Amino acid sequence: MSDWLDLTTPISDGMAYWPDNAPVHIKKTLSIQRGDAANVTEISMSVHTATHVDAALHFLDDGADVAALDLNTLIGLAHVVEIQDPKFITRAELEGLLLQPGARLLFKTRNSDQEWAQAPFNPDFVRVRADAAEWLREQEVACVGVDYLSVGPADTHNILLKAGISIIEGLALQNVEPGQYDMVCLPLKIVGADGAPARVIARKREDFGPQ
Repeated sequence: MSDWLDLTTPISDGMAYWPDNAPVHIKKTLSIQRGDAANVTEISMSVHTATHVDAALHFLDDGADVAALDLNTLIGLAHVVEIQDPKFITRAELEGLLLQPGARLLFKTRNSDQEWAQAPFNPDFVRVRADAAEWLREQEVACVGVDYLSVGPADTHNILLKAGISIIEGLALQNVEPGQYDMVCLPLKIVGADGAPARVIARKREDFGPQ
């Protein structure tokens, strides 16, 4: 049995965050060292920081919130795909993939060449271009995951979310090889929220074939 890998970017004070979102603040509100009976931590952050899942409500005003997400799209066989293009995830590069409806794809790009979460926000990250999003919709993909804070611009989000495709952003894929994995992604169940932090784990499969 292969070991489970943690694909979750740790949440820490001062980490990278989307520029117009709230930064991460973590502090102890109760402390044993200060004489309190227990340690208690408070956290303040945007739900679109570190590893997180977008709900349709993020870009669709009448979309469902993160508490209504279909967890079946986030649990099961997933394929880590290594992207060669240094700027975009494109339709041309994806068209060679053999997919079945309901596939889950995690894209490893040059974003994973560094521990990006502890560096300043980088606007020059590799993102999913609209033509690739349209192809993913045509293939009836269930889930798309990326290795930076955003899957791409508004048009990319709209194409994916309107098609009911779940989006995982901020994955930690630095030490993950391309291939097939059993994946579990569980976002926090926050009523009314347009996204939620998530813990994502995966275990390598040895039997390669169509997803």
